[in-house]
Amino acid sequence: MKNLLTVLILLLSSITLADELKWVDEQIEAIKPPRDGISSSKINAARDPFIFLKKNKDESKKGKRVSKPRSSLKKLPSNANKVAKKAKVLVLDAIINNSALINGKWYKLKDRVGKYTLSNVDRTNIILSYKKKKLLLTTDSKNKNLKFKNN
Repeated sequence: MKNLLTVLILLLSSITLADELKWVDEQIEAIKPPRDGISSSKINAARDPFIFLKKNKDESKKGKRVSKPRSSLKKLPSNANKVAKKAKVLVLDAIINNSALINGKWYKLKDRVGKYTLSNVDRTNIILSYKKKKLLLTTDSKNKNLKFKNN
């Protein structure tokens, strides 16, 4: 009796599994044919889905913008057209081994940072040198509220 019951259970389970496998085969056959996608011309004709908002400088001002007539503008001196070069601020963000992250860009020892050369790297500071000038950049913070551990 046990043998007959075992054979019957095996037979029923194999029939059930065969039906499930048949369903899987049908699904695979359904996805085999090549599918048509959207044409390149339609893709190129589509509008950009991203919207970029421009800040209007006049939005912050209430009322209308009043422009002055040109005659009321002050005359600029002749040397006003010369643009004064502003010194670039160098900020040391991080130090790892012999590399330093300065203004968001990584430099290693002896690399050039503008006109300076990265000549020395310590645990907490670096030295940039140009001719006889030396510039010290440090990760030490003067703000008492910020605490960094330099190990």
